[in-house]
Amino acid sequence: MIAGLDVGTSAVKALITDAEGRIVARGQASHPTHRPGPGRVEQDPDDWWRGAAEALAQCGAARNRVKILAVTGQMQDLICPGRPAILYSDTRAVTEHDQALTLLPDEWPLVADNAPDVTSLPGKLLWLRQTQPAVLAAAEVLLMGAAGHLVRRATGIAACDLTTATTTGLLDACRRTWWEPAVTLLGLDGLLPPLVDGHTVTGELRTRDLGLPTGIPVVLAPGDAAATTLGVVGADTGRAYAYLGTSGWLAVVTDRPDRPEATHRLALPRPGHTLLIGAMLNAGSAADWARAAFLPGADPAAADTLAARCGPSGLIALPSLAGERYPVRDPDARGVLIGITPSTTPAQMYRAMLEGVAHVFGALLDALPVAEGPLPVCGGGAASTLWSQIMADVTGRPIIAVDAAFSAAFGAASCGLRAVTGVPLPDLATTSPGTPVEPGPDAPAYAPLHQVHRRLHAALAPTFAALAHSSRGGTPCA
Repeated sequence: MIAGLDVGTSAVKALITDAEGRIVARGQASHPTHRPGPGRVEQDPDDWWRGAAEALAQCGAARNRVKILAVTGQMQDLICPGRPAILYSDTRAVTEHDQALTLLPDEWPLVADNAPDVTSLPGKLLWLRQTQPAVLAAAEVLLMGAAGHLVRRATGIAACDLTTATTTGLLDACRRTWWEPAVTLLGLDGLLPPLVDGHTVTGELRTRDLGLPTGIPVVLAPGDAAATTLGVVGADTGRAYAYLGTSGWLAVVTDRPDRPEATHRLALPRPGHTLLIGAMLNAGSAADWARAAFLPGADPAAADTLAARCGPSGLIALPSLAGERYPVRDPDARGVLIGITPSTTPAQMYRAMLEGVAHVFGALLDALPVAEGPLPVCGGGAASTLWSQIMADVTGRPIIAVDAAFSAAFGAASCGLRAVTGVPLPDLATTSPGTPVEPGPDAPAYAPLHQVHRRLHAALAPTFAALAHSSRGGTPCA
């Protein structure tokens, strides 16, 4: 039996599976997030440990048969002993990020193979050095992911997986080592942990706190985005999946060196293979807003029923309610509805937002090296039959809903099995797919809108900027 742990933003998820991928037990334990000031997002690493023990306890007697433990989790955290962990979504270090842009060599984005921003770790490290120097001075090692913290506590070994390291802004992505100029200029000599690929044993379990047999191998698996991918579609190039949650993304495994604009790249365990991700900030959140605004009181099923009756909306929507990451990186982007007439109904406006999200996925499928064939979709939005049909009609691909609530933990377990035996678990899209939703008769109605939708962000960028800097409006009405 293999136990997989996923330390997410809101909860720790645990599962236990056999070597054929049959899940025999699951557990989940939530933990709090603290927001002690503007832009500040923190969690207590001790809560992660307690959550891991609780989630595994919910797995019952199956814990006694576990032979391998593998751990994944949220990435791009700054975990320094003596203070709470600063999370990936924390944006406190605006000034310090600007300092990092000046301090580090100009080739920083090229070396990191990703565009740094205010959430990158160099700015947060400068903030910590300037505001809490004693805390940083007392640290023996810094960790960058929740899984790394759990593995160190479980084994006594500090490490960082390559996928998580990619998110920090401190990695030389080509050499797959810490970037020496950043280490030197930020004063990090001796503070960064060794890098591991996510497919090798990190150490042995040394504690009984988790309720697992001591002495079993522990694997620090790739960070959650990679672990989810490996769990859902495996590691073959061209394999991709879409995620329809509060936010959304399309992720594909590739061996190609190019990276399309506004996407980001994460290292995978196999050298030369990376994970390309195009992420939108608003997917399910845009659908939830549209349902509440246009169909107040309707639950998701009722809203979908109304929207299904009206057919293609005839509108164009941008779901960028809180900025955007794809197809552009624009913190000022706003949500947009175009084409409203006196006969437009609330159900059409709700449906337009679902279509707008689907159009972004269509653009991603054209931009990324995704193999032909059905597209697995997971996340809460995949439960919507209407949204799956819209996705199929807009993208021209069959859509397969995958139950992936524990996919990151499953992917971690797969990496754990591979580390010990050389063979991963079968992926979820292969072993537990839903019935494909094929493109239907409405598909031709969307084709003329593809390019129109893709030009909107560039066309409206000046408008978004003007709105963001306007001093008028913006206050919600009662």
